[in-house]
Amino acid sequence: MKKLLGILVLGLLCCNVVNANSVEIKKMIKKSESYNLGLSKKDTTVQGVKLKPLTTIDAFNYSVKKKYGWTKYGVRVVNSSQGLPVRYGDTSLRFELHYDDCGFLYKNGKERDCIRSTPHHRFEVGMGKNKKLTKEYKHKQDYWYTVSFLLPKEHKFYRKQSVYQFHSNKGPYNPPFQLEILPKGLVVKINTSEGVYEDKEGACGGSVKAKINYCEKAEIDYLVMTPDELENSLGKWNDILIHAVWDKRSTEHEKNKGMFEVFINGEKKVHYQGQTMWDVGGTVMQFGIYHSKDARAFKGTSGTLQQMKETPTVVYYDEVWAKKKCKDLNLDRLGYSCKNLESQSDEITKPYSITRPTQTESNYIVVVKNKKDDTILIKIRGTSKEKIEKEAIKTCKDKSELSVKDSCYVHYSSKAAFGQ
Repeated sequence: MKKLLGILVLGLLCCNVVNANSVEIKKMIKKSESYNLGLSKKDTTVQGVKLKPLTTIDAFNYSVKKKYGWTKYGVRVVNSSQGLPVRYGDTSLRFELHYDDCGFLYKNGKERDCIRSTPHHRFEVGMGKNKKLTKEYKHKQDYWYTVSFLLPKEHKFYRKQSVYQFHSNKGPYNPPFQLEILPKGLVVKINTSEGVYEDKEGACGGSVKAKINYCEKAEIDYLVMTPDELENSLGKWNDILIHAVWDKRSTEHEKNKGMFEVFINGEKKVHYQGQTMWDVGGTVMQFGIYHSKDARAFKGTSGTLQQMKETPTVVYYDEVWAKKKCKDLNLDRLGYSCKNLESQSDEITKPYSITRPTQTESNYIVVVKNKKDDTILIKIRGTSKEKIEKEAIKTCKDKSELSVKDSCYVHYSSKAAFGQ
């Protein structure tokens, strides 16, 4: 009887922990950015910036009903006394996401990420959810940032994953700056070097389709960690330092002073000069877990659907700082110095690759599904929208049972955006 009672008490304690975290996540979403994820002002985990989950209470309530687990474990503040990784001080942020978690971006009855032609899902925190309180980065401002992240030793590189990004707070634009894990390694992406073009049909590969989307004319990629370096860093902290001079003027503008400097674990990997933000609105920070649900081959090996479902993604973040001067970052806490960083070469870094999505602007992509058979999904690209729609419908019907042949429909049809 005592043993049974002990098990019951332990079970209740476990449930209370889960529920408490669910309550805390709901509080993070409902409160303004001034709540700052519940961190104290003296906590070094976040300094110089106010953050909150980039979702809504409606999305949270919807996901609770759908039993999406991110509402319980998406993000929490953890302590070194729990034996969990902390870069400096006593606390860090722990993010977790499972393969079937959706609903984080939910509006008008749609799970925007998970119904994209290339399904994604996320749990991210950042700036930009409270217009009266949000501090945005503006044209001509000069800022220094630190962020440290750790992937556990058991992490599997099954899918592409965004680590950290700066986003526009106005209009349908892609991120000016993104740090992303891809099969080729850890990549810094800069999208502002050649401005944008208007796309009235697609969504530039994103989850939000507006009347007009503004897609980058060029994406510059810099490889800052190889696959081997990423794999060898599992279970260890990676320190990222970014120096940004925000400039909305075009790269060719005679007065443009825009710049990104990126340091990985104290070593300068990127020195870019040119346009660094879009010409409308301001720039905001966001980070957490954001990845594709499609498998990507890492070092020649990709995960199966079953493996991805059995392997949650977990990542820790710490020392997320934003200051106007390098000296205000107190870098000795991380083992670096401004003098050392600023003494490194200012030579312009040669990109790993440059992609110009507009070169494929005339291509189209269509996705056809069957309303009564959710195992059927047909995805075709081509230069004629009408032709590939007919082809995809025909393929769907050919693959469908006789009783549901007439249930095939065009789920998505548009110009192919970069990344699709």
